[in-house]
Amino acid sequence: MTDNGLPPEPPGFAELVADLALAYADLRDPNRRSLVEQIVTGAIAIIPGVVAAAVETLDAQGRLGAPVMVGNEVARAVMDAQNELSDGPGLQALRDQKQVVVNDLGSDGRWPAVAAAAASAGVQSVLCTPMEVNGRSFGVLVLLGGASDFGDSAEDSAVLARIFAAHAALALSGAATSGQMATALESRDLIGQAKGILMERFHLAPDAAFALLVQTSSHTNTRLRAVCEQLCDTGQLPSDRRAPRPSPTD
Repeated sequence: MTDNGLPPEPPGFAELVADLALAYADLRDPNRRSLVEQIVTGAIAIIPGVVAAAVETLDAQGRLGAPVMVGNEVARAVMDAQNELSDGPGLQALRDQKQVVVNDLGSDGRWPAVAAAAASAGVQSVLCTPMEVNGRSFGVLVLLGGASDFGDSAEDSAVLARIFAAHAALALSGAATSGQMATALESRDLIGQAKGILMERFHLAPDAAFALLVQTSSHTNTRLRAVCEQLCDTGQLPSDRRAPRPSPTD
């Protein structure tokens, strides 16, 4: 209750999106799947009129895929219809990196097969909004509605979807950067361990130990990280007759 004895007003869209953004930050393990689950669930809860949602990406064959869906049967029916047709609003949004708004699939006329599958699943409207940060695509946020315009004007729905997708893309971008940094730190530590082994075994200076690791990687066509992993795990470098014998330092 507020000070005047009245119940508090429901939070607005901006406040809900801000709360969801904070929830992204609170995730202990900000991997892609956990974030996508938050994004899809949040879209259903925050954007009016959405009955099903998914974050969809393209696989190597150019087909839509979505590891997480809310309203699974509905969202999957519309996605599968697009894959069978090799066209549809989600595919177009991903290919063009532009938002696609369809207020009434039945009267739109561009994708009759998709419209038929959507109608069978109780879907009339679709909003597909690319999620992109600095030219990097993180998929498309697909929102499906059972009523035209998701209960509001098409323009308002499209704006809400763009705001939500922008926050979601930033969260996914942050998770990707965090993962890359963690991998880089792990690789640095692994290389340091491998260098230490060579330095002690062959009395090499740090630069010479690193050079030997790089030479071994090149001569055996093995990634540097894999060379270091093998040395740390087995005590042996990948063998290659061309690899020079290390020389002790003075």
